[in-house]
Amino acid sequence: MDSMSRRLFSLCLMSALLSGGRSEVRKITKHSAYGDWAGHQERLDIGSFTRQEQVEAPEGFNLSLSRLQMSTVLLCPPPKCIPCVQVNVKINNPVPVRIEGVQIHFFEYKSNRNDGIQVQWRNYTQPLNVANFIYECFESEAGSRVEVMVKTIPDYGQRLTEGYTVEDYGIGPEVNYSVLPQKKRIIITVPPGHVVKAMLCYERGLVCRELKDHSVQLINTTSSLPYEYLLPCLCIQVFYPGLDSHRTKICPFTNSPEAFGPGLWRSSNFSDLAHRDNNMAVRFSGKCYIKPRAVLCWKSNQSCEELEESAIGFLKSGYVFKSVDIHSQMCYKFKYKNSSHIECRNRADTDWNVTLAMESNKFLLTFASHIPASFSAVLCKLVGEECQNTSQIHSITQKKLSTQKLLMILPVESQEFCVRVWRSDVTFSGKQLLCPNYSRHWIGLGLLGTVAALAVMMMFIYIVWKITTKIVSAPLWKRTVLVMYSPDSEEHKTLICAFADILKTELHCNVILDLWDSGRVAEIGIISWLYSKRELVEREGGKILIIWSKRSQKMYNQWSALDRGSQLEFSDLHDLFNTSMACVFNDFLRNRRIKDYSIIYFDGLCSKENIPEIFTKISKYRMLKDFPSLVHTLLSAPGLPCSLKLSTKFLARKIRQSEKMQMLRDRIEQCTKLQGRGLLCCEECDWSD
Repeated sequence: MDSMSRRLFSLCLMSALLSGGRSEVRKITKHSAYGDWAGHQERLDIGSFTRQEQVEAPEGFNLSLSRLQMSTVLLCPPPKCIPCVQVNVKINNPVPVRIEGVQIHFFEYKSNRNDGIQVQWRNYTQPLNVANFIYECFESEAGSRVEVMVKTIPDYGQRLTEGYTVEDYGIGPEVNYSVLPQKKRIIITVPPGHVVKAMLCYERGLVCRELKDHSVQLINTTSSLPYEYLLPCLCIQVFYPGLDSHRTKICPFTNSPEAFGPGLWRSSNFSDLAHRDNNMAVRFSGKCYIKPRAVLCWKSNQSCEELEESAIGFLKSGYVFKSVDIHSQMCYKFKYKNSSHIECRNRADTDWNVTLAMESNKFLLTFASHIPASFSAVLCKLVGEECQNTSQIHSITQKKLSTQKLLMILPVESQEFCVRVWRSDVTFSGKQLLCPNYSRHWIGLGLLGTVAALAVMMMFIYIVWKITTKIVSAPLWKRTVLVMYSPDSEEHKTLICAFADILKTELHCNVILDLWDSGRVAEIGIISWLYSKRELVEREGGKILIIWSKRSQKMYNQWSALDRGSQLEFSDLHDLFNTSMACVFNDFLRNRRIKDYSIIYFDGLCSKENIPEIFTKISKYRMLKDFPSLVHTLLSAPGLPCSLKLSTKFLARKIRQSEKMQMLRDRIEQCTKLQGRGLLCCEECDWSD
């Protein structure tokens, strides 16, 4: 608030209090978009609403181009806050007009109360075309319907009138939401007409903590708020911008299964406390105020076997487990509802370790311990995936600190035995399963299997190489292809010929093109020629390629605007496109032969948006990017062996590196340049092929 506004606020409030009348505070904040009023804030006359004589409006004056906006703010003189309506008048005229001030008239429907204010400035009549008035504020009741009318001084006979409903800051705004889990965003939607603030927060007790680095957003109707973790305590808060306004809070994920996934534990903190005297302790804290249970588990391979007797409930000071084998494989398992998480110590070392060696019919167990401890071992026999105990338990003890290793000898009967080892002087310990390595006995068999596998692999590679070489050099198939197009220009026809030549010479397709069969077309007519070739494609299981361009789109629009029945009357050589469209439309209308069609368009000369919706169900290929896919489609004939289908990518690579493909690229580039300059090339198409 500037110094002039503060003085006006104080004078108005003091005048109202001294007069004993209704406390009504009005504040004028005046801005000029182009500095028209800068330095003139001391020249304001603020008075009651008076009648103005209407004068003729200057030429170019149009108040309807201006804007009248209203919003609810809170006026908070003791002892409570009162809602009032802020009025913002933005004057905008095409030409500068002399405006000495404005009159603002306020009407409240519920109480039938009228109010008004007149703002003028003295000795300042410079014409202007842009101005901005902000008036605070007309007192009202929450939920009341009001109407505000504004006219200029002098009165040019035009008005700005708007209706408005006063917002109730005692009730939070309505809000709807939707979740986009793939983008980690929540879409928030509020009813139009109300500007509100929205934020995401983590609820912990009575406090909802705002997400880190995610500021509050000011939204009108819809906004997207990002989140890092989808947690059960993730909430949405929406509130009006006014001071102390009520907040609408929604916590939609409290019972959502997705909120109890890995993100719940990744967002938590596990503090490993001091480990001593065979005790382990850990402290848990998270963004959500949850109380998980904890149990010790012994991690082996990909599983962690729970020690159920060790389970304890949540303790704010931390989970403490006593009489535990402090080993790197001893972990914590936290459980909350249907979710769990395994947390292992961040220490690679351990208080003890054991190694197994085999000598004759004996197992040699060597223990190295940094602490006094007792260890036990038992032989077991592998039966499937389980190891069943087969002997008595053997034990050994290290009574004091020593660097000397302990040796335990266990006699075994065969090579099918393993041994379980564990620390036995504590309540909670895990059992390690140690099995000897018998790989030396299988070296000969392993070498034999390796040689056999290499021989089979070499034979397979040789067969594939022979088949691929034969396919690339001379394909075993021959596909009939009918090419349809629009005669854009002679240069475009040259491009069509180059593309058809690749299909014929490189893919060994039986290409049907009117430019290569002009004598037959002239003899029987374009309609008879096209329909006969269409029947030939169907009999031989071929494909119809429609080459599309921007000119094709224009011709299609003209063709579709005509009576389709009349299309069959055209029979000249240059009416191939209209006849083709009639043929295509007939097939699509009867929903037959659609699989025989494909669309080809060249990059730079056309885009997918230029292709009509009638071709939605058929495949489309952008040349030359999708050329391998087109090759695969043309060569995927019924009954083609799988080995030949796999070889199509080698054939496509060979063709893309050929000289004819380079010529096709040059044609496309040349047509693109001519199309960009709006020129048509007169080069003739070589039809000799």
